[in-house]
Amino acid sequence: MFEISEAGRLTECVEVEKFYAEKALNMLRSLGILLPNAAAKIDRVSEVVRIPIHSSFSKTAVDLLKNGGIPSKPCVDVFKVSSRGMKFTDFLRGVLPGDVLERVPRSYQHIGCIAIIHLPEDLVGYGSVVGEAIARVSPNVRAVYTSLTTEGEFRVRKLRKIWGEDVTETIHVEYGVKIALDVEKVYFNPTLSYEHWRVSEEVGDSEVVLDLFSGVGPYSLHIALKRSATCFAVDSNPWASIYLAKSIGLNKLKGRIVPVFSRVEDFLDLAEENYFNRAIVDLPHRSFEYLDSVLRVVSCRGTIHLYSIGGEELHTPRLPEGVKLLEVRRVLEYAPHKYIYGLKISKTCSQ
Repeated sequence: MFEISEAGRLTECVEVEKFYAEKALNMLRSLGILLPNAAAKIDRVSEVVRIPIHSSFSKTAVDLLKNGGIPSKPCVDVFKVSSRGMKFTDFLRGVLPGDVLERVPRSYQHIGCIAIIHLPEDLVGYGSVVGEAIARVSPNVRAVYTSLTTEGEFRVRKLRKIWGEDVTETIHVEYGVKIALDVEKVYFNPTLSYEHWRVSEEVGDSEVVLDLFSGVGPYSLHIALKRSATCFAVDSNPWASIYLAKSIGLNKLKGRIVPVFSRVEDFLDLAEENYFNRAIVDLPHRSFEYLDSVLRVVSCRGTIHLYSIGGEELHTPRLPEGVKLLEVRRVLEYAPHKYIYGLKISKTCSQ
């Protein structure tokens, strides 16, 4: 069983005479061999210093120090390692086999007190030690899950717990906005936090905003926190509306949010023409399918923020008349060589 010790970490080291310690530390640090955030050990009796290094580098370190005129020998000892400034993968070196560590994703999503990583299926057996390493660098994390798939109409992730408590409900905070959610019941992407904030900065007081496929309402919450605007947050997942209602109570909003539990198609069929000043269409795989219907309910000179998936460049379908494309931005990487793009469209009413 692989373990990360709370008291310390068993790791390789090199032993040098105290006289050479400072020079040896500087040399090993400059070569990238020194184990970060781990303090060297001094033996006051024998006047030697043990310097912690990365796994499998003891022979290299001894040879390099010898070339620098510093006699040393390899050793193994337990060192206290601080998590400050470290990546979770730093705690896995020397704990997981090297070929396994190479395949562990370097990033994970941090949602409130929950972390989600996408481990390859054959590495799930190492999940507990990976989860513990994540918790070491993110002390407020109470549970770590691996994401298996994204399923169904609501884009909800199928998760498997690999470490920690049985908790799926949390409160996520981004730019001061409190967002209540359950990671097993609703879709939420924390990597879009800047986009949520950026769009809200464009909204003016008194605007009426249509937030389609709103999920738990991050766009609406950002907008209503800072603007005296009215947001209609439409989603067909009942849990999304429930958690959005909770979030409304958690935040001191300047504006108003109306959670709407409805299929987007049904809402657009019933909505009044030219009613909204602005619309957000956040369904990247299919957003263009809704553009004509959205244009009907957006007022003249109104703005549409539409998100779509593309490769190195986004190839947009031909836009209808009466529409002006103001901006195309790459928002984030969705998959290797695939990106989510943000389009800003204006309804010109020239049709």
